[in-house]
Parts: sequence; structure tokens; C-alpha cells
Amino acid sequence: MVLQAFEAGYPNTSGFRKVVKATILIKKKEGMLDADFVEYYNNVHAQRAVPILQRHGIISYSLTYHLERDRKLIQDIMHNKAKLLDYDAICTFVFPDYLALAKFMYDKEGAELNGDHDNFMDDSQMRMMVGDEFMLIDNGEKMG
Repeated sequence: MVLQAFEAGYPNTSGFRKVVKATILIKKKEGMLDADFVEYYNNVHAQRAVPILQRHGIISYSLTYHLERDRKLIQDIMHNKAKLLDYDAICTFVFPDYLALAKFMYDKEGAELNGDHDNFMDDSQMRMMVGDEFMLIDNGEKMG
């Protein structure tokens, strides 16, 4: 049983997933090539994180890249009028509640992963947003 203060979602609402979604904005290390950033993040750092996250009941963990290719394509689509974020990746964790998120964040092995950040990202630029997710469409179907 999770204490009410650690539960996901907003009381007396509907349409929310009742999860804790942590979205982290990441800037790659200065001078790192896009291909090297993707290779290291996907195949080294993220792979080390997976078993630790699973130990704490993670629902999903994903990486979204926003690199030179992506920036060029969206600018072409939007005729150079896109107001793009100055970040290279978004890391998204979905936990069942805040307690699971806290347990991951304070896991000794998880905390050791922070030392790996210097190998591929600028830790000083990392930004986070955490909250529940209001669902409008899921798997192509309108919700509610």
C-alpha cells in the first residue's frame, strides 16, 4: 500500500493515467557527435539503467532524440519557423507512483549512474518535469 501522498494522479479527476511521468531534457556533451551520443546513451548508459528501473517497478522508459537530422527535417516542414528546444534528447520514465520514482532516485546503484553522465551529456543543462499524463488519444483511439 502506497501512502496517499505518494500516489500518482490528481484527486477527484478522470482522464489521467494515474502514473508519475518524469521527463528529463538532456544536452549532449560539448563536441560529441550525434552518432556517438546515440550509441553511448542507447547501448551503455540506458542499458545499465534498465535493471535498476525494473527493480523499482518502472512501467516504461524511453529516449527521444532531437538531433541535427530531426531539427533540419522539422524546420523544412515548418518553413524555418519552428521554435525548437535547445536540447538533444528527452528521457521519459513512467512509474506507478512517486514512491517508486523516489526508490529509483535513491537507489545506491542508480545514484552511481549519475557519475556516467560526464561521458555523454552536460549534466548542468539537465532539466526535469514530473507529473501525471492526461490522455486524449491512446493507440489511435479517443479516450473517454
